[in-house]
Amino acid sequence: MARKKKKQEVILTPEQQREADYQKAVRRMEGAEKMLQPEDRVHMYKEAIQMFEQLGDYEDSEVRKKRCKKRLPLARREHREEVYQTGMQMKAEAKSSSDYEAAIAQFRRLRREYKDIPDQIEECKRLRESAKKKERIRNVWKKLTFAAIFATVVGLAVFLCSPAAFYLEGNLLMSMHDYERANTIFAKSKGYKDTKQRVQECNYQRAMLAAQKKDYKKAVKLLHDKVGNYKDALKQKAQFERKLLSQAGVGDTVTFGTAKWLVADLASGTEKKILLVRKKPMKAKTVYQNAGMSALWETSKMRTWLNQAFYETCFSAYEQEDILAINIITPSNSVYGTSGGNQTTDRVFLLDEEEAGRYKKLLQSENNQKAWWLRTPGKTSDSTAFVSAEGAVMQYGYAADSKEMAVRPAVWVETDLIP
Repeated sequence: MARKKKKQEVILTPEQQREADYQKAVRRMEGAEKMLQPEDRVHMYKEAIQMFEQLGDYEDSEVRKKRCKKRLPLARREHREEVYQTGMQMKAEAKSSSDYEAAIAQFRRLRREYKDIPDQIEECKRLRESAKKKERIRNVWKKLTFAAIFATVVGLAVFLCSPAAFYLEGNLLMSMHDYERANTIFAKSKGYKDTKQRVQECNYQRAMLAAQKKDYKKAVKLLHDKVGNYKDALKQKAQFERKLLSQAGVGDTVTFGTAKWLVADLASGTEKKILLVRKKPMKAKTVYQNAGMSALWETSKMRTWLNQAFYETCFSAYEQEDILAINIITPSNSVYGTSGGNQTTDRVFLLDEEEAGRYKKLLQSENNQKAWWLRTPGKTSDSTAFVSAEGAVMQYGYAADSKEMAVRPAVWVETDLIP
């Protein structure tokens, strides 16, 4: 059998080798221009540039190298845009945590400074974690379903109606951030384990979500009615109340502390403030003044009670920070001339006869059919003026030791947000 002849190796001269290298570089350059994929064009332009650099000043290598360098940035931009758009498509079509992981890997192929890559990666990470949580929940449900197959009908019915079942369902809904439904479910497991705390947490989170949507009224109501002093609820409530006060106008009803108030006045100057008067007359836990004693506002039992017991129980420490200590001047009775006494400094006070007249239309309501005290003295030193159930200012007054009168406390609240 005849042996095959070895292929004779062709040895090129240096000049021939340079020409061969030149032609190879030219083919690489021309090939790059015909490539449809931007990534392939980038690689081929880079190779052509390197080849032409090695050729130096041979033929038109320098000119071709410059041409490749000029076209390379466009190919790079097109490549980056293609990678970016592919990543965006992968993110939009992602359904599982692994899909989002693939989208993240795609975005990481680009430099961080390109477009909004860091933001897209962070959003994919957030969506990936959300997908993982849903996948875990689905797995839990699969396990529960599998377990239910082996449970007896009676046993399952008993369990599903038990506090333990409602407790588990409430926890599952909490993990899904469905706090509205979780709160309802937990109500059916009242007294079981730490249900009370979990109900508070649900309502706290409901309030925070309402605040994020700028529904501060709902947030304040939830914190006041359902949460109490859980976590930092009192601090958050005071902050949301400030938001509501900053948006309120004269005549509006606002919640502040443990009561509802009417916005009676707005004032601006060295300090911006808002006057609140309790919306509904309330029964005081004291008489205005003991029988036989002077009914001056400055020495009255009513003033002491309002600025101590009422102040401490109605307002949290965070709300108290916003209540101003006001210099109160109580004028003499406009009809009978009875002295109003000395100036006082109070945080909580009652209106005088002039203020009651000024805000009469605002304060009068069909729901407030009760007579309420003013701080203006009546005709005699042991009597006090009041506003009748019909809304008339009664300068003649009533015996200060009467237990029949209601009160409508007033406070000036500081705010920097009044327009």
